[in-house]
Amino acid sequence: MKSIDNDPLFRKSMVFCAWTGFACIFFFIIGGVVLGGMLPPLFNSAEPAAEFARKVSSHAFELRLGSAFMVLAFAFFGTLGAGIAAQTRRTEINPMFSIMQTIFAASAMTIGVLVAFAWGLAAFRPELYDPSVIVTWIDFAYFLALFSVPLFGGWCVVIALPILWSEEGEEPFPRWVAYANLWAALLYAPGMLIIFFKDGPFSWHGIVALWIPYIAYFGWIAVMSVALLGAVRQTGEVPLIKPATA
Repeated sequence: MKSIDNDPLFRKSMVFCAWTGFACIFFFIIGGVVLGGMLPPLFNSAEPAAEFARKVSSHAFELRLGSAFMVLAFAFFGTLGAGIAAQTRRTEINPMFSIMQTIFAASAMTIGVLVAFAWGLAAFRPELYDPSVIVTWIDFAYFLALFSVPLFGGWCVVIALPILWSEEGEEPFPRWVAYANLWAALLYAPGMLIIFFKDGPFSWHGIVALWIPYIAYFGWIAVMSVALLGAVRQTGEVPLIKPATA
């Protein structure tokens, strides 16, 4: 087993992956909170289409700039996910959960970037769009972000299971990380309610379906970034568990 002192590339790559998680939070605050109006929501799903169009026209520059920052933020899902999968791989004889984590991370990055694309397209040329087109883009962005519960929740589950199923002392991350992931998956669940409600706490602008999943998700990013920094103190690039020799 390589010592971390003899594997500077591992240490640097894991630190990089961890800090891209914090960068994701930072750039989303700029793009999605300060500029973009995604959180708190600039729009109300029960408003008429004309009101959507008016708000987009009035805040077109901020929405465009915010979408650019959000693309950058959501692209970091990939690097954070790569670090998580790489750490899990060190506990596997044959890769399984690390492959599933990589698939979920790539899918989450794709969904996240599409959220930013939809947000930007809503503000791209509002003077030419029918108001219903603007509503559709905003709906699409929130549905991508909130209705994708099986994707983001599933990612948490496949991170938690190899931790819980590993022998004591051989887990890729501490066991509290597994419980944090399972709680996060549960807290994402209200996002699926947006399909049934256009107003109130269960709509895509409501406190239950919007705020709880978003806070849980970005809290999860912070937790996993801290966990990756902790993983730097562990061993190098070979699996922690080795197959028995005959």
